[in-house]
Amino acid sequence: MTVFQKFGGFFKYIRIKILKTPILINLEVTKKCNAKCDICDYWKTESESGFTDYLPVVQHINPLVVTLVGGEPLLRKDLPDIIRRIKENTNLVYISLITNGSLLTEEKAKKLWKAGLDQLSISLDYLGIKHDEQRGIKGLYTHISNLIPRLSAASDNNIVLNTIIMKDNLDQIVDIAIQAYKWDVMVSYSTYTALKTGNKAHIVTPETLKRLRAVIAEILKLKSDLGNIMNSDYYLKKIPIFLEAGSIGGCQAGRCFVHVTPDGYLKPCAELPAFCHHSEYKERPDAVNCDKCWSACRGESEAPLTLKRIMEFIR
Repeated sequence: MTVFQKFGGFFKYIRIKILKTPILINLEVTKKCNAKCDICDYWKTESESGFTDYLPVVQHINPLVVTLVGGEPLLRKDLPDIIRRIKENTNLVYISLITNGSLLTEEKAKKLWKAGLDQLSISLDYLGIKHDEQRGIKGLYTHISNLIPRLSAASDNNIVLNTIIMKDNLDQIVDIAIQAYKWDVMVSYSTYTALKTGNKAHIVTPETLKRLRAVIAEILKLKSDLGNIMNSDYYLKKIPIFLEAGSIGGCQAGRCFVHVTPDGYLKPCAELPAFCHHSEYKERPDAVNCDKCWSACRGESEAPLTLKRIMEFIR
């Protein structure tokens, strides 16, 4: 993004805050997935109905950020058309995409960028074969570890590793940030929740909290040293607080951010029931009665806009 676009985005952010409308839309373009992760059950989806044109949804809500999610979004052959349609008919909307990377190629990435994609996020929870085992895709880590450097060389600093902090990968969290730096890409962390599947095996336990705090402290230092960690200090510092308590109140799901299903219904977040169809949306719903996650889309939307954070956005 140009400096002009960044400043324009900042003023749109202020306007959204004043009007109290969603900053972020998670636009679920499909629930189908070619992976078989035990942290998600979307891959069990056999059939679904969906839109070919999500522009009316985006125009109606007019957020600052639209994140295309799944399932696996790259299963949609018309994904460049979806991005282009939104980009060409909205004002100052930053479009990102989260993919497991298995179907990604240089050619596909270039088509997405040409269509108007601003940020390409590739999920990576482990370095090595353990990532293949977690995602249920043989050869996945080798594929993305070979692909990412080539994409980085061909892009304008818009590749991001999307990493979920879990009990199982605490020994990898710092190494992933360092590897991202070597690949010349960014990294964004989120916190595991069992809300989607009920699988509590990956939740940080009381016995591992000390290790987690040390990891977060190191990540905060690396954020300053390496400059490639996208999370706010606010979000990172609250991860141990959330995991120690097992909950954190004040969720703004449906208010600061909203989740859109493939067929256009609005949900406060992916794990809660829909509250209306997008065409019926008039005002944000009441606050949700849920405190069981500290995902990045939740926590970052609640982060205060400090001078440091403004400088991180526009650098």
